[in-house]
Amino acid sequence: MSTLNHTFQGVLRYRGGEHQLSYLGHRISGLGTLLFLTIHILDTSTVYFFPNLYEHAINIYRSTPMMLGEMVLVVGVIAHGVNGLRIALSDFFPTWWQQRPQRTALWIVVAVSAALSVPALFFMGRSLYLNNICRCPPAEQASLALPLWADLAIGGSFVIALAVLARAGTFRTLFSRQPRNFETWMWLMMRWSAVLLIPLVWIHVLLVDVLFGVHSIDLNYVELRWATLGWRIYDIALLAFAFAHGMNGLRGVMQDYVHSPTWRSRLNWTILGMWIVWTVIGAAAIVGGVRAA
Repeated sequence: MSTLNHTFQGVLRYRGGEHQLSYLGHRISGLGTLLFLTIHILDTSTVYFFPNLYEHAINIYRSTPMMLGEMVLVVGVIAHGVNGLRIALSDFFPTWWQQRPQRTALWIVVAVSAALSVPALFFMGRSLYLNNICRCPPAEQASLALPLWADLAIGGSFVIALAVLARAGTFRTLFSRQPRNFETWMWLMMRWSAVLLIPLVWIHVLLVDVLFGVHSIDLNYVELRWATLGWRIYDIALLAFAFAHGMNGLRGVMQDYVHSPTWRSRLNWTILGMWIVWTVIGAAAIVGGVRAA
C-alpha cells in the first residue's frame, strides 16, 4: 500500500517529460477500459441468461451520465490503442523506430488520437442531444448494412494489422522451436493482440457508439447481429483478445506493486480465474444467442 501511495504522490508532483506521462496515461486508460469491459461482458450476457434484464441494462447506458462517461471511455480507448500501437511497432521494428525521436512519436500519438476522437465525440454528442436533450422522434431500427466507406475501412484495417504482424515475423515465431518461458509468451501476446485489437475494438466502437448509437440497440438488434455466423466469430474474437489483453495488463500493473512471491502467485491465480469465468460467460452468451423472454 505504501508503494501505491508513493505512486499517487509521484503522479501529483510529477514535472517530467511526455514519455512518462504517456506511460501513466496508457495504464490509466487501460485499467479504465478493462473495468468497463468486465461490466459490459456481464450486461451483454443477459441476452442469453436473463433476457428480461437486458433492456434495463441498455436503459442505464442511455442515461445522460452514462453517455457522457461513454464519450470519455471512447477517447481513452482511442488513445490507448494508438499509443499501444506505437509501443508494439517500437518493439517489432526497433531499428526503424530509433531513427525517430520519441518526443515526435508521442506527439504523433496525440495528433492521431485527437483526429480520431473529434468525429467520434461529434456523433456521440449529436446522439446525446437528439435523444436526451431535445428528445426528438426516435430513429429507425439500426441496420447492419454498412456504408461502402465503412466496409473499406474495416477490410483495410484487418489487412494492415495482418501485414504488420507478418512483417514482424509473428507467424515464424509461432512455429519456431526456440524455447520461451511464460513471461516471454505473455509479452508476445500483448504485442500481437495489441495490433489485432486495433481493428477489432475500433470497429465495435464505430458501429455501436458512432454509426448506430446506444438508443438504436435492443434485443432485436443483438438477435439480428448474431443471426450471422461472421458476427458471432467476430464478437468471440473480440472477447478473447480484448479480455486476455486487459487481464494480462492488469497482471503486469499488479506486479509493480506486489513484491511478495506468495501474494504474486495468489493474484496471478485470481486473475486467471476471473479471465476463465468471464470469458466462458461471454462466449456462452454469444454461442447461445438471444433467448425468448
